[in-house]
Amino acid sequence: MAKQKLLVSKSSARSTVLVILSLLFFLVFVASMSNWFGLGDAIASSEALVRIAMRDEWLLVLLILPILGGFLQLSLGSKHVKWRDRVVIGTTFLDLALSLLIYPNALDGGIQIDFPRLLGLGLHFHVDMLGYAMILITNVVWLFVMIFTHVYIGHEKRSTRFYFFLALTYAMVLGAVAAADLFTMYLYFEIMTVASYLLVVHDQKDDSIKAAGTYLFMGLFGGFLILAAMLLLYFEVGDLRFLSALNALNDVGSIKYWILGLLIAGFGVKAGVVPLHIWLPRAHPVAPTPASALLSGILIKVGAYGILRVATSYYFPLEGSADATWLTVKTVGFFVIWLGILTMSVGVFMALQQAHVKKMLAYHSVSQMGYIVMGVGIAMYLGDHGAIGYAGAVYHILNHALFKSLLFLVAGVVSHHTHEMDMYKLGGLWKKLPVTTILSIVASLGIAGIPLFNGFVSKSILHHGIVEAVHEGSWVFQIAEIVFLVVSAGTVASFVKMNYHLFFKKTERKYDSIGFEWDGMNAAMIGLSFFIVAIGLAPGFLIETVILPQIRLMGFDPHFVEEAFAHLEYFNPTDILTMAGVAAAGYLIFHFGTKHHWFHLHLPRWMSFDYLIIFPLYQLLYRSCKILDRKNQAKWEEDERLLSIAGTNDTDTFSRIRRAVVRLSDATEGPIMQGDALIYAGLIAASLIILFLTAI
Repeated sequence: MAKQKLLVSKSSARSTVLVILSLLFFLVFVASMSNWFGLGDAIASSEALVRIAMRDEWLLVLLILPILGGFLQLSLGSKHVKWRDRVVIGTTFLDLALSLLIYPNALDGGIQIDFPRLLGLGLHFHVDMLGYAMILITNVVWLFVMIFTHVYIGHEKRSTRFYFFLALTYAMVLGAVAAADLFTMYLYFEIMTVASYLLVVHDQKDDSIKAAGTYLFMGLFGGFLILAAMLLLYFEVGDLRFLSALNALNDVGSIKYWILGLLIAGFGVKAGVVPLHIWLPRAHPVAPTPASALLSGILIKVGAYGILRVATSYYFPLEGSADATWLTVKTVGFFVIWLGILTMSVGVFMALQQAHVKKMLAYHSVSQMGYIVMGVGIAMYLGDHGAIGYAGAVYHILNHALFKSLLFLVAGVVSHHTHEMDMYKLGGLWKKLPVTTILSIVASLGIAGIPLFNGFVSKSILHHGIVEAVHEGSWVFQIAEIVFLVVSAGTVASFVKMNYHLFFKKTERKYDSIGFEWDGMNAAMIGLSFFIVAIGLAPGFLIETVILPQIRLMGFDPHFVEEAFAHLEYFNPTDILTMAGVAAAGYLIFHFGTKHHWFHLHLPRWMSFDYLIIFPLYQLLYRSCKILDRKNQAKWEEDERLLSIAGTNDTDTFSRIRRAVVRLSDATEGPIMQGDALIYAGLIAASLIILFLTAI
């Protein structure tokens, strides 16, 4: 026992040192960017350092390193757990260091790597400041989650497999956000979906398998939508690179709207946009905590990034274009704003109804994605004056990655010690888990948008954007502003509720088995909380170093950009008073909601998204299969009894769809095989004839 405690102590010390070292790396990075003590000038004057940092090959190393680390830790396996975990954390740390190293190159026109002959269309990578922001936040969150995972899941069964698919997902995320064209992004995006499926299904229980099936089904469905858009774009425009294609798209009529609609829907599935969000509240409660933190903290941001990237590249005109060229993107932007408003409203309402902590956090991920989508819509709707919406969307992507991953890690610590996720069955944990309590409050203040924490700045910028839409656009956005403020109050209420029930509510439970012990989980969570507080205290740094340089390269009016951001006050009295009113309203919602049982509403089943959207799909499949398989009417009648909407509660709609597809496969297997044989034979014969004629 003494030896085991010593090992835990050494492991905790190593994790703490690594967190401190990572924060020191960032401190040096900030010092060089801000030229503290002349450090920036000293680095710029060193030709050797500049030459090293400006090599494009570092991007290739950054993309390959997680895959190499994944196969290396797979070869070490459970027989060498200590070295396996060191490889996992070490490769992530090196990737973080590389992401800081490539900043000057990304700032100076971007980093470009091409493999033109690979897979026909080639693989192309380009990292501008938007892609760099995603690479940086991915590496930050991934490192701290890996340090947390070392303690949380290190000695569980199948942990080596879990680490491998984490590494593969990590590599695919980096590749997707570094892609220079839609084909490359699509390829990485699809592999990311399949790899992350193995994270959701990790414990292989029935609930996990069902939830993972839903996740995979929706992920592949989104991929098919992106593929359809990609084919339309390629045949109509002839170029998949992330460049302005507006002149070509304006010549293809309504197809340009179909392309953008398919892309928004396809990436919207991964982003959790309503009504395509149904996989999120299913996957998070069953996935291991590190997977939940990364799904919500990073993976859904890849969906948001995809929407932002395609909208601001293909559909944005070049700088200095006439106002008329913005008409297409402005039209779509109007609807995207309301899509964001709908998403944030549904998300926060459903979050307030949850007792399961991780399910509540999942619905808040939906809600917070609504803020981001609204920001993208504002950037589109306001046209050359949309920079404020773009800045708010990107800033909130970065902020949400930090506080939501920390909130899931907090939930993981609570689950690890109590084996309970129903917040109503807990309480009084602040005495046993004081560090976790403080960190939960920090993350909650971040997501609630309280001043001096990171969420305040991005939410304020988004609020400015919707106000700008009212002034320059339509009065109808006054309704959107009211909903924005009400949803923000609902967010405050939800996290007051969570922290009260987990940590401060009086309870008879003693938690005798919980004892305070410093470990890598605490160190990792403190690392994330450092960024939440640091960004809240110095919000201008990310604007000046990451967001504004990209805005200046886009089609926004440069005079408006300089005017808007030169006079942007991050802590002005109006924003602070607005947030104070939101916080007060949030507390009142919590108080009266608890008193009058507003958080225990039981909606009728016909109002669920399963019933409204997915159930009609099942009915279509079911009726089609029944027509095709007339010989087995008795079997279909039994299926109808078992899988009807009035059937057992534990049979979800996706189970119905799977069963219908299996029955369809059984009914048509013979004819399909015969048809395939004829098709293949015909293709082979045609190929031989063409080769023969060519030879002649």
